[in-house]
Amino acid sequence: MALRSPLGEMRRGRPATMAGRGGGMRRKPALVACVVVAVVVLCLGLQALPGRRTASARGGSVTFVGHGYGHGVGLCMAGVYYRALRGEEYHQIIRTYYTGITFSRDSDDRIIRVLCRDGVVREYTMREYLYRLQEEPDSWPQQGLRVLMVAARTYVLSCIARGKHAKDGYNICPYGSCCQAFNEEINPATRPNTVAAVNATAGEIITYNGQPITAAYSSCCGGYTAGVDEAWGGNPASYPYLRPVPDDACAPDQNHDWKVTVSWAELEARLNSRAETAVGGLYGFEILSRWTSGRVKQVRVNGSGGSKVVSGVLFASVVGLKTHFFYVASQNFDEYLCIQNPGDGDALCEITYMLKGGGTVQGSCLVPAHSRRTIFVNDVVQNEEVSVKISSDREVVAERAMYFNFLGSERKGGHACMGVKEARTHWYFAEGYTSGAFDTFFTVQNPNPAEARLTASFLGRTGEVDEIYYTLPPNSRMTIWMDQEPSLSDGEFTAELESSLPVVAERAMYFGYGDRAGGSAAEGAPELAKKWLFAEGYTGGLFDSWLVLANPQQTDSPAKLTFMLPSGATREFNIVVPARGRATVHVDELPGMGNTEFSAQVDSDLPVVAERAMYFSYGGKQGGHDASGVRSASRRWFFAEGYTAEGFDTWIVLMNPNGHAVDAWLTFMLPDGTTRSLAVNVKARSRFTVGVDHLPGMGSTEFSTLVEASGPLVAERAMYFIYRGRDGGSCAQGTESPSRFWYFAEGYTGS
Repeated sequence: MALRSPLGEMRRGRPATMAGRGGGMRRKPALVACVVVAVVVLCLGLQALPGRRTASARGGSVTFVGHGYGHGVGLCMAGVYYRALRGEEYHQIIRTYYTGITFSRDSDDRIIRVLCRDGVVREYTMREYLYRLQEEPDSWPQQGLRVLMVAARTYVLSCIARGKHAKDGYNICPYGSCCQAFNEEINPATRPNTVAAVNATAGEIITYNGQPITAAYSSCCGGYTAGVDEAWGGNPASYPYLRPVPDDACAPDQNHDWKVTVSWAELEARLNSRAETAVGGLYGFEILSRWTSGRVKQVRVNGSGGSKVVSGVLFASVVGLKTHFFYVASQNFDEYLCIQNPGDGDALCEITYMLKGGGTVQGSCLVPAHSRRTIFVNDVVQNEEVSVKISSDREVVAERAMYFNFLGSERKGGHACMGVKEARTHWYFAEGYTSGAFDTFFTVQNPNPAEARLTASFLGRTGEVDEIYYTLPPNSRMTIWMDQEPSLSDGEFTAELESSLPVVAERAMYFGYGDRAGGSAAEGAPELAKKWLFAEGYTGGLFDSWLVLANPQQTDSPAKLTFMLPSGATREFNIVVPARGRATVHVDELPGMGNTEFSAQVDSDLPVVAERAMYFSYGGKQGGHDASGVRSASRRWFFAEGYTAEGFDTWIVLMNPNGHAVDAWLTFMLPDGTTRSLAVNVKARSRFTVGVDHLPGMGSTEFSTLVEASGPLVAERAMYFIYRGRDGGSCAQGTESPSRFWYFAEGYTGS
């Protein structure tokens, strides 16, 4: 059973409407099994807000990223090839692609009538026909050729049974576009491996309910095979063995991924070349729905002549795409770097973007004194998982903000994280969850010029530890998708990451929590501590707040939770954090905590790690955010990010854990180098909230913030927003000081 706090119900188990986890691969479109609404809109006369990007305008281009080659139904021959190379046996490979099948035998002495390439119909035995099959080269691995021969033999029998070419006077034609590639001029003596595969599988066929199947196969499925309805509009009930299945084996194939960039004018011309897709002046298009495999089902094309809904197959054909398994580049994730320069001189920042598997892209920017600078990462690297290192000639503060539509689903929103100032060999995370509609990822950046070896230890529900080992190339970033780890794919867990070299680690979560969906991100804690402080917390309205404490020690750890309210009143509760486990406290259910703002202090007998997670509906903006605690209060706090224009609301939250009141001064630094100031007084052992949008001169701007106080405080920033149709919220703790170096493990600019 799941670990739970002595206070309240099991973590997130209560919302009755929580959906099950959907399919899909980490931000890679190949395994998406949900509806995507990717929109490309023509914006005329729309002014961009400072640091925020508008949609593409006429005169630009659209980049389609896609997968696969061919119809994608049945065997993926690229996958067959690579499965054979890695040692899989041909029966095993066949069962991977065809569902619920059995194997039977027919005679290879059977006579079949074949239309040859010279237009003559000739009779061959099945054996002699297969010797001359031209679907794959003789250099293929033997197990792969055996798969092909069993499928090809079965396909011929299915054509005979269906009478596919009966009216033409033959059983099968020589064209791969219709039947199978065959060449009567092939001399079998020149193809010893093919002959050996035919002989080794003599008479073997694939059957379903005793009948030969329609053994479809194509070049490369692109990561997920297609159903007959997806490719041909057929009835899937008539082909129960041709179900869409994920395929990781074809990933190395040259046709697995492709990219096509089309100018807006050319896209408009191509669509207007067909009556079915012609809409006049092109305003844009929307991907309305997808099939199980992720292939596009329907597209709406919008233009001056109206709108038309067409199939993904037709759209791809008209536009000139290899398949209808495609996405629009940089539509689902937008990433920003926010850099604050609180000093008196301009700061020159060098930015290194580190990509998955290694490789870097360099950039730079100048940040004027007492100002902030925003960098749209999608302008620098497109469609990439990316980590970032910022090096500056002066001390600055850096944060990362991301806005997303995760896997094209309803899990849309945004998250923000303060960077970390140095890489470390250890990182701890209290939070982790993979049940229901929760997807959890750990991202790790190796900023070193040498390879790093990583041990990831995950403490699951019953105290068991799963250790997974990774190798990180130099100057690279990697991702661990916890929902794909069998022992940790359905429950709570905590994590410890240990590396042979200093690295940087973050955790991102995308979720459906009751009727609220979104995502959050948090950097890891570099060490355990007995005290943790949180400025932000709220239980009013449709807000749920949770404290998550992880104890990797061998014995239970008593802990005291102190909640500090705006009035200066406090509430205290005692809990036990179980040995090698976690305690999850639903603050809303604690006595006297059901409808209030609060700050929180955790005091534990043993060193632990603590986080706070919140799920909300804020003025119709739904989502969630998460933040690690800080280990001590400080007289100064910095925030690089802040935004109040249009659908953005920004709040600075202050916690005073002292037994006396503290004065605080907030300085807001604007992009043009001007500043705005505010003085506040925070009562003893209380929480204080500043709504930045309501301050004079701060109603529609980007800004960074400096908090200075007469005594040690804790500060966080919460933001709630609507960004290009994505609503949600984010939260980040401040940093106590600027630095010349900043690191971010997480980052993504793709679809």
